[in-house]
Amino acid sequence: MYLLYFKWVSILIHAFEEFLDWRFMKNVCKNLMRICGLCCFLGALLFTACSEIVGADGDATLPPDANRTIVHKIYPNDMAKNDSAAANLARGIMLVVHPRASYTLSFDVDPSLPAPELQLFRTFEIEGETGRVGFSKVRTLSPTVVNNRYVYKFNCEENKMSIWFTSLGVDGKYYEGDVNNISFTGVGAYSDHFSINLIVVGSMEKTRDGKSVEELSRYMLKMFREKYYGVKIDTLYVRYAHEHPTLGHKYPANKPWVAGKNSDDYFVSELAGWPEDGLRNALNIVLVHSIDDKDIMGFSRLFAGVMGAGKEGSVVIGEHVQRSNVEIELMSSKNIVMTAIHETGHFFGLRHTSATKRDMSQTSILEDGSKIFMSDMSNADDGLTDTPFCKFVQENALYKQAEEHEFVRGDIYYLKRPNHLAKSDLTSCPDLDNVMFPVTVDEDLDVSFTKQQMNLVRSSLMIFPH
Repeated sequence: MYLLYFKWVSILIHAFEEFLDWRFMKNVCKNLMRICGLCCFLGALLFTACSEIVGADGDATLPPDANRTIVHKIYPNDMAKNDSAAANLARGIMLVVHPRASYTLSFDVDPSLPAPELQLFRTFEIEGETGRVGFSKVRTLSPTVVNNRYVYKFNCEENKMSIWFTSLGVDGKYYEGDVNNISFTGVGAYSDHFSINLIVVGSMEKTRDGKSVEELSRYMLKMFREKYYGVKIDTLYVRYAHEHPTLGHKYPANKPWVAGKNSDDYFVSELAGWPEDGLRNALNIVLVHSIDDKDIMGFSRLFAGVMGAGKEGSVVIGEHVQRSNVEIELMSSKNIVMTAIHETGHFFGLRHTSATKRDMSQTSILEDGSKIFMSDMSNADDGLTDTPFCKFVQENALYKQAEEHEFVRGDIYYLKRPNHLAKSDLTSCPDLDNVMFPVTVDEDLDVSFTKQQMNLVRSSLMIFPH
């Protein structure tokens, strides 16, 4: 096996989710993605070094282009256009793959050039080499032509979620043809059932409307089963961090836990994969006192890919919202539960129905101080035909331009601006009543998922090992 080493740095990949207060005001949810390395599924890799690779099978090997940064990634069954990924497929993008899943990558035929071969490369961390990663070739695929599209089919033989690189070539040279209407689909072998493990960290009080943790958990299960009608939620467990059999001493029950302040790991990842039958492979929703950022209720990752134990694979929700260094606001049970439902949508791969400015303006600062633009403007729409797009979302002044960050994570912002919103055009958006719309203007609005959204959630669930 031959290795190729690369420098990789943290980059911005995605979006902020924006929610409004479910009662009088607004939650603005921003879905950001934090890239922390290859083991983080949303981790993006910068490809900066090259050496010759010889295929063990004797085939000519065309590695990804070492002169470009690999920043674009495709998730299985994502219906957004992903034009940037398509444009960079030949010289290297990332494919997110899971064990026991079957995948199909396809795009339109360019009749001006011969059919290209697709090469796939497995990436892996190098022991003792912090910040460096290697890869080896998995296989070379020739396409079949179906309905004037090149179609490449393959199975994932990994034992965990992985990132594979691509190259596309003809006669040992990078393919120069047009790659249009790219599609990456996956079919998994896992169940469409899952359970939820609500992990309570630190001290808690009753919600603004008087619900205890146990009452909140029953309401959460009821609402999850109602909103996630396309899959089956078996049960919802409640576990307390201070009762963890080995880690409990780190999470005292009499002190409020502030994500991002009490530990560097916002996701409290070590509590995932609770060592108990039925909980090891559950969806982890971590309920903390608050989050150490102004106006943030919670966060997740787009297409997180991790059920049970896994770094930064939890949905994190705050019981309170920090308004300032001294002001803390307690949330209602509906705010907390609908935040969890929205962020779980991102966890299973759902984008905003209409992208915000923050979704479309992600950049990263490289080690040399230069900036790289990460976003794909073709993904302003989620690509689903039954979730209308609203142009007013990006035009609205509520959505500021994104700032450069060392990492990105999915956040929910809770802002009190009813007068501003009342004067905006957001109330006329056709996707206002969708769970994944980035703004909610009325607590009584009955939001829901569409059929296509539920199909995507179900397909992701069956791909994620659990």
